[in-house]
Amino acid sequence: MTHTYDTYETKHEIPILGLLPDSINEVKVSVETETGKVTEQMVSIETEVLPDYIGTVDIEEADTEQMELGDSSLTFFIASTKYSYAFDSNGDVRWYNTRYNSHVLHELENGHILYLTKEDNSSSTYNELVEMDYLGKYYKAFYLNSETVIGEAGSDESTMIHHDAIELPNGNYLLTINGDSNYIEDVMVELDSETGEIVKSIDLKDLLPESFYEEYDATERDDGKIDWFHQNAVVYDESDDSIIVSSRNQDLIMKIDYTAQTFTKDQIVWILADEEGWPEEYQDVLIEGIGDDFKYSAGQHAPEILPDQDNQSNTIDVLLYDNNVVVTRGNEELSDKYSRGVVYRIDENGKTAEEMWSFGEELGEEYFTYIVGSARYMEVTGNYLIDFGYVNEDERSGIFEVNQNGEIVWHAEVSEFPEGARAYRAERLDLYNNWEYSLSN
Repeated sequence: MTHTYDTYETKHEIPILGLLPDSINEVKVSVETETGKVTEQMVSIETEVLPDYIGTVDIEEADTEQMELGDSSLTFFIASTKYSYAFDSNGDVRWYNTRYNSHVLHELENGHILYLTKEDNSSSTYNELVEMDYLGKYYKAFYLNSETVIGEAGSDESTMIHHDAIELPNGNYLLTINGDSNYIEDVMVELDSETGEIVKSIDLKDLLPESFYEEYDATERDDGKIDWFHQNAVVYDESDDSIIVSSRNQDLIMKIDYTAQTFTKDQIVWILADEEGWPEEYQDVLIEGIGDDFKYSAGQHAPEILPDQDNQSNTIDVLLYDNNVVVTRGNEELSDKYSRGVVYRIDENGKTAEEMWSFGEELGEEYFTYIVGSARYMEVTGNYLIDFGYVNEDERSGIFEVNQNGEIVWHAEVSEFPEGARAYRAERLDLYNNWEYSLSN
């Protein structure tokens, strides 16, 4: 792991990242003056053993020539709870944060991380949203009220931001939250990143048919709360100032015009979902799947907008993780048979979609994941990082890097993690991504 700072200064503060645990790490510091004189020194840094609750990483396959790897690239295991951590192509853990994490580990434009944690690891609620760097230094911290927290399934922990938080172009944060004491996981708020004020709110009950939530019975919770929508992701589309949201329990991906201040059905740009159960007034925004092998996603996660693939202004390519578990609508015959990463090309004018790429069908039921998972595109190689997060009833998480031809170039299996601490998402990120560090700032 290497990194170079290119500025000439008389004082340098150098963050050292990516050390191996339980080892004496030899770090080479090389300094070059403007006249070309080079001085080198080795610095020994001894590290402690990894803490409990970090899973065991086994590498099943690694073609490093085809992988997308930079000088400080790691695969980040973003956990549903407990520790999130990152490991290299050999499976060695090279980074973790001592503060527990749940769902949200999102890299910001300035290279920092938006990170959902607790005030203390022993606390029961994830109610602290922080901006930090990869050394764990905090730059901002937001303490969230606990009036509408909900318990995580199968856990005694609870959360307010239940699945996602992203940065908007104006620097504010868009958060998926719980709106009231009865219906949950169906509200978004835009948080002013400087003041902590809520500047915009979207209640998804205002956009979709009343019957979808008032008559919802596809899933049940022990606490009696109605999880009719279960929003698990949001992504911003800068091309038209819109957002794309994912609803697990309605088996839909939906694009919403974000320019408005109040939100109704009129703000829906399109809906990618099976046609089952939609009233007549929604037919004009439903996307029709075309092609003999087209399948709508079901119980899906983690949509991502890809760079333009076809030079057509009317189309958008969306990558997502299709859990393929029908909750409300979809192909019941194929449900539970496999999970996959899939790319849809959506004609936003013609309201049609076709499948352009997928991976996972060939793995079959062994990698079917009832919950969680992610799919990420890597721009240099065009490879995809697919996280099958909930394998064999939460026994392990399987993470694959796959090329455009569907060939596996890297495969990691993570197991022996505590209950609920599977890979909610997997990301390939660089520890040294040009964020600026200062002791005095």
